[in-house]
Amino acid sequence: KGGVSEGSTQWLTYWVVFSFVTLLESVIPSLDYYIPFYYYNKAALIIYLYHPQTNGAEVVYNQVVRKYILPHLDVKGGKEE
Repeated sequence: KGGVSEGSTQWLTYWVVFSFVTLLESVIPSLDYYIPFYYYNKAALIIYLYHPQTNGAEVVYNQVVRKYILPHLDVKGGKEE
C-alpha cells in the first residue's frame, strides 16, 4: 500500500516524454516542414511511447531525457544533502 504501481510509473514517464516532444514543437515551430511525413512519424512515436509491450516511454526517457536533459536542470534525483 502507498506505493506507485508499475502502470502508474509507465504513464508518468509517458507524460514526461510527451511533454518534451510538445515543448520541442513549441521551440521549433517549423519542425513539420523539415521532417518528411512529420505527423505520421509523430503518430507512430506516440503509439510507440504508450504501447505497454514496447515500454517506449521508458526507453526514450532513459536514453534521451535522463542522459541529455536532466543534467542541465540541476535535479538532485531525490537525494538529500
